Amino acid sequence: MIELPAFPTFLAPKTPDLPAPVLELPRAVLPSYTPVVIPPAATAGTPPVPLPQTAKPAEPAPETQQNLRQLVKEALRQAQAEPSVRRVEASAQAIPEPLAAEVTEIVVPGTSIAVPVPKAEILSAAATTSVISVAATLAATGMFKRLVQIFKPTFKAAAAKIQKLRGKPVRTWARQRLSERHRRRVAHRVSRRGF
Repeated sequence: MIELPAFPTFLAPKTPDLPAPVLELPRAVLPSYTPVVIPPAATAGTPPVPLPQTAKPAEPAPETQQNLRQLVKEALRQAQAEPSVRRVEASAQAIPEPLAAEVTEIVVPGTSIAVPVPKAEILSAAATTSVISVAATLAATGMFKRLVQIFKPTFKAAAAKIQKLRGKPVRTWARQRLSERHRRRVAHRVSRRGF
């Protein structure tokens, strides 16, 4: 049997005692407002009643209290006799909404739901426009790709001639490809190392 080597043991130093961080509790200021009292619509015809105040006002005269009670009773009687909400009877025939001249209605089979649809002339014009725009886009894309294939060698040759005339070195296609391969290998090595 093979004996395993004895590894040395090291004692790590104790961690220093750090005090706990002191964090203050967040505080917020709550908004406040003074309420607005709006009288109900039923008492619109009656005289306004003063709001209660913090200091006690003097007691009103008994005649004023009786007048106020009579006014409140009259207002309540009027509110019960003439309700402010009108009841509308459902008519047997609903009033149709006016439609634009360019819209026709189609009734969904099996239901009484009418769906507004543009007229056939408008639909055909919209469909034709969309088909033509898509076809033109596809044709232009294909033509552009083909033109790039045709003109790229011409432009490269012209650029090489201009560089020769200016006295700059012109790299051949093989030299360009070799330098690109070298750049990719260096980039791959760097990415593998994690630098």
